[in-house]
Formats: sequence, C-alpha cells, structure tokens
Amino acid sequence: MRARVEIAIRDEAGNIVSQLAPQEINLGNQSLHDIEGAVEAWKRQALPEIEASLLTEAQNQFTQEIKKQKI
Repeated sequence: MRARVEIAIRDEAGNIVSQLAPQEINLGNQSLHDIEGAVEAWKRQALPEIEASLLTEAQNQFTQEIKKQKI
C-alpha cells in the first residue's frame, strides 16, 4: 500500500507560506514495523526541506522589517 503526504506550511493568518511537492510513502504490507520505518524515512527526507522553507520565510520577513525601518 502507498500513502500520499502533502504538506502546506501556513502562517498565523492561515496564508500558505510554502507548499512541498506531494510525496508517496510505501507502507509495505502495512505492519506497524513497515509503517514506522516508512514514516521515519520520510521524515529524514522531508524535514530538511521543511526547515529550509521556514528559514527562508523568516529571512524574508526579517528583510522586509529592515526595509520598513529604513523608510
């Protein structure tokens, strides 16, 4: 069995800040061991991309604040 995971990162107002490409996870024969392994593998692959997206958004906000202060 395969599962499709879609991630949308939203700000506090509910606006989408970043959206990752959908990814499929192979759950094997759906045993607890297979599911845990598949989720762990997905986390190792997806978390760096999520972190980079959050850092980029924080940097953009910081830059916008600096520009506002100079005006």
